[in-house]
Amino acid sequence: MHPRESGAENPYRALLLRLTGLGNVSKPRLRTAVNTWRKTQRKEIETEVIRLYGRVVREKLVSIRDKVAKDMYNKLSEYERKGWDEQAAEDHEERLAEWTELMEGVIPTDNISRQR
Repeated sequence: MHPRESGAENPYRALLLRLTGLGNVSKPRLRTAVNTWRKTQRKEIETEVIRLYGRVVREKLVSIRDKVAKDMYNKLSEYERKGWDEQAAEDHEERLAEWTELMEGVIPTDNISRQR
């Protein structure tokens, strides 16, 4: 497993937790529309941060990016923001369906699924 992965998507982890009853893979949460929009605008946000603040100390970079992203999102039209609300809801439904399948679905027995 890659060091940056949490293992939450690992079917064997879900199976182990289901069999032992010791825990549960956490249910996916609904992302805000701003966070959904941010994923598609990384370069533009970074460009705006550099334009407004220049080079920033690393410890403050996250909060500054967050502020700039929210300001940029709030400048979108009401129609665009509503579209991103709907996109966030659709993404959540997809992640929730995958989670439900992982937790309650049939455990695959074919070799290809085991190698994933």
